[in-house]
Amino acid sequence: MTAQGPALRTTAEVAEGMAVVAARHGFRAVLPHEFVAARRMAARRMGHGVSTARTFRAVQRLQPMSCICCCEDSAITGVIGILLLRDAATAPLRSGEFDGVNVDLDLLARPGEVPVIGYGWGMAASTKPAGAAIIAVTQAFRAGPLADFTFITKAVTAVGRHVSITRFGYRPLRGPDDDLLINDPVVQPGPRERGRAGPDLSHPERSARARSAEEVPGVK
Repeated sequence: MTAQGPALRTTAEVAEGMAVVAARHGFRAVLPHEFVAARRMAARRMGHGVSTARTFRAVQRLQPMSCICCCEDSAITGVIGILLLRDAATAPLRSGEFDGVNVDLDLLARPGEVPVIGYGWGMAASTKPAGAAIIAVTQAFRAGPLADFTFITKAVTAVGRHVSITRFGYRPLRGPDDDLLINDPVVQPGPRERGRAGPDLSHPERSARARSAEEVPGVK
């Protein structure tokens, strides 16, 4: 199996799969006019530099599922950013030189291209239900449309680092205290291993509850 899996799916095909999974968990793509409010919420929760609304829109024109959200009472309470990248992004990602705020659009895999690596662009939640929903949908992505990709992310908060490691399976890339984290492609268990496996990630909303009865809004 290659890093992209046997089907070598294009960015557009991966996005279609993400849209289906997202809808099942109450998520959708952020609408262009919502980026100002979504950015404001994320910046407030993260206390760290966040891409401009213009950057979010530019990225979304190339990758429609790059920024998704969940809402409560019509207000955005959770956002997740995911980038699918070309091979040229691999070296800067691994060295920590990749700029996740001022994203180089040339590094984004185009709709008809096969992505080489993924980047966890960030996540933020303003309520506990949104935090739990982010955990559930992210696990579902990794068990489904994003299972075949290596992912790298940069944790910008202690909570985000903790959530990434304990909930999503990331590990420090360059040393035990590194804030640059890597998540290897998911290996689906064979028939013999399934009985010994942990929480069933094919039902991420259930496995999220099984991992912890206490969900804290996660940011990174």
